[in-house]
Order: sequence, then structure tokens, then C-alpha cells
Amino acid sequence: MKKILSLFLTLVFSTNVFAVDYSKNNPMNTKLFEEIQQKSGTKITIKDAVKMALKDSYQVYAANKMKEISDEVYGQMKSSYYPYLDFNASYNRALLRAKALTKIDGEEKMVEATPVNNTYTAQLQANWVLWTGGKVKNTKEYGRLQAESAKYQLRDTKTAVAKQVTQFCYLIIYASALVHVQETYLDIANQHLDETKARYKQGLSSNLDVLTQQVRVDNIVPQVLQAEKNVELATLHLRQILDKDPETPIYLTWTEEDLALPSTKNLQQLYNMAYEQRPELIVSKLAADIAEANYKIAKADHFPILSAYGNYGYNGSTIEGLPDENHYYWGSNVGLQFSMPIFHGYSVSSQAKQKEMYYENAKASYENLKKNIRIQVKEAWLSLEEAKKRIESTKGVVERAQENLNSKMLRYRNGLISQLELNDAISDLNDSNLTYVQAVYDAHVALSNLNYAVGMETEDYE
Repeated sequence: MKKILSLFLTLVFSTNVFAVDYSKNNPMNTKLFEEIQQKSGTKITIKDAVKMALKDSYQVYAANKMKEISDEVYGQMKSSYYPYLDFNASYNRALLRAKALTKIDGEEKMVEATPVNNTYTAQLQANWVLWTGGKVKNTKEYGRLQAESAKYQLRDTKTAVAKQVTQFCYLIIYASALVHVQETYLDIANQHLDETKARYKQGLSSNLDVLTQQVRVDNIVPQVLQAEKNVELATLHLRQILDKDPETPIYLTWTEEDLALPSTKNLQQLYNMAYEQRPELIVSKLAADIAEANYKIAKADHFPILSAYGNYGYNGSTIEGLPDENHYYWGSNVGLQFSMPIFHGYSVSSQAKQKEMYYENAKASYENLKKNIRIQVKEAWLSLEEAKKRIESTKGVVERAQENLNSKMLRYRNGLISQLELNDAISDLNDSNLTYVQAVYDAHVALSNLNYAVGMETEDYE
């Protein structure tokens, strides 16, 4: 019991990317996995819960802000393609005029360098980088890749939030199934206790038989209470992750569709889906591309920079007041500027080498992640296929255990078997139900692992 419940904590979500072929008309399935009646409140589906979390989650909010920041940084880096245009203006008032040493009549004297008191300037200046050895181009590419990476990091965050929310939703579903299993176990044990008491009154059973069965019933009751508590705890955790108050009256509702298991694609198709859709892999590939762009930017420092410039300006000066047409002039210049790095103490070469090694490491990390993802996909696929087969086989076991119990109950009533043999049959049915619930749980764990491994989308929730 504890083992099963602890495994629930690793449960992850299932989605609708595969065509469903699960047999939903199994009456035993319907009975074990039906909802537990809750107090009055708002019923929400798994999809509703994920939608609420994606809307209110701080993780999604923060990742979305980082995406917006990256988009703006990209816009800033694109600006290097365009010329810069600046306007400058100044006014200067001389409080004490500057003086200069000069000779007057053969004698050195300090005289005012200029009688100007007011100086006015204004200038419009343009500068356009024409060639930098690829630095401008790769800076823009760096910004684009960063923005693209932020987009997929946002998607990965959404996937993680959806995964976490659905984990608790399935915890509620399977904890509810365990309640039904334990309640069934308790109900059968109580029926047997009632019959044992009746047989005792008729002199067909001993007082020891009654006490033995009473103890058995008493031992089952805590298991029912534990299962019911687990449903409440799972619901509490769901409210917590949805940022709701613990007393908020919201409860999970589900249908047989939520328990449906799909027919899976072949492994190569799943591998291809993972390569195309897995956000983590896409971010890793972008990280390698970003490292390459950084390397090219560093290498560009080996090359000269060619830029064009031009300016058009106004200059005026007066002793007092504003300058008239005799006291100002307009001037303009255009030209090219060439700058060539010759020797910077090997710093440029060292930086380029560092960036190259970062790039090589990023490429190796991407290739390693691809291999790991293939392993994750195959592992989840194998587990899912095995669990689906186990479900089919355990359904037969449950049916046979039920038939065996019916037969043993009849034989017990006719005095042909002992109380111990009947209790063994009851325990066998309970164990079979638990095994079946475990198989269904394992199948959904494997399915959710497979969905995550191939990079499922969350757009359907939004």
C-alpha cells in the first residue's frame, strides 16, 4: 500500500497525441476508477487544472518575461545594421576670459585671447559601420538565437508546469481507486463477519472464528482511512499548486477518457518526434548555435573596421547677445574611417580560442543529449507496452479471483471449507484488485514519461 502511494509522487501527465484504442467499457474498470463523492464545490477537469496553472503560475510568468526581454535584446542587436544619428548643441558663457602671453612693443604681456563672451554650437552627426569582419552580422544572429531559445525555454516551463499539475490529478484518481479497492475489501470482510456471527448463533462456528474475523475487519479499517486521507492530501496539493486556499471548494472530476491508453507509434517515429518537438533538445541545439555565433564575433576582432561618417554643424560667437549673420557659420564633413588591429597582447586570439572551445563543448553536449533522449524514449516505450499487456493479464486474474471467492463463499456456507480458506480467497481478490490498479498506474506513468520524452505541446490547454 505504502509502496504504491509513494510511487504516485513520480506520476507525470498523459496527453492526446496518440489515437486512443483503450477498452473503456470494462465494468470492473468503471467501478474501481469512479469518482469519490465530495462535498459541494466546483468540479474541475484535468484540462481545467492545467489551464488554471498555466495562467497563474509564477514560473510561466517569469519565463514569459525572459522571452519578452530576449525579444527586446534581439531588437537592440539588430540596430547595428543601421547608421547612428546624433544631435549635439551647446552654449558657453565666458565669466573670465582666457588670456595668452604675447609680445607688444617688444614687451611680453598677458592679453585676452579673444573678446568672445558667448559661444553657440549645434551639430548633426551620422556614423555608419560598413564592415567589421562579420561582427555585426553575427551579433544580430546571436540576438536572434537568444530570442529563439527563450521561446523554447518558455515552452519547456509550460510543459513542466502541466506535468506537475497533472501529476497531482492522477494522484487523486489512483488514490480514489485504492479507496474503492479497500472499501470493497472491507465490505466483503464485513459480510463474512456477519455470516460468521450468524453461524455462531446456529452453533456452526466457534467464538474464536468470530473474534478472528472481527480482528481481520478491524485491521482493514485503517487501510480505508489511509486511502481516504491520501485522496484529501492529493486534493490539497492540487489546490496548492493552483495557488488556491486549502479550503477552496474545488474538486477533480474525470471520465473514462482520462484513463484511456493509446496505441503507440513505432520507435523511429517517436525518435523523430523527440528530435522535432523536445524543448530541451531544441534549447541545447540553440545553445550550440549561440556558442558558434559568439565564436565568430570573437574572431571578427582580428579584422579591420570600416565606417562612414558625416556631420553638419553651426558655430557662432558674440561679445554680447545672439550672433548675427556676420558672427556665425555652417560647416559640414564626410569621410571614411578605417581601423585595423595589429597587436593587442594576444588577447583577441585568446578570446577567440575560448569561444571556440565553448562552441565545441556545446556541440558535444547536444549530441550527448540526443543519445540520452533516445534512451528515455525507448525506456518509456518499453515500459508502456509491458504495462498495457499487464493490464490485460491482470483483468483476467481479477475475474478469476472473483469467481474463486464466489465459489469459496458457497462452499463455506455449506461447511466444506474453513474460515481460513475463505479469508485467503478474499485476500486474493483484494491483491488482484491492487495489482490491477498498479498495472493501470504503471501504464500511465510510462505513457506520461513517453509523452514528456517526445516533447508534448501544451497549446491544447490554453
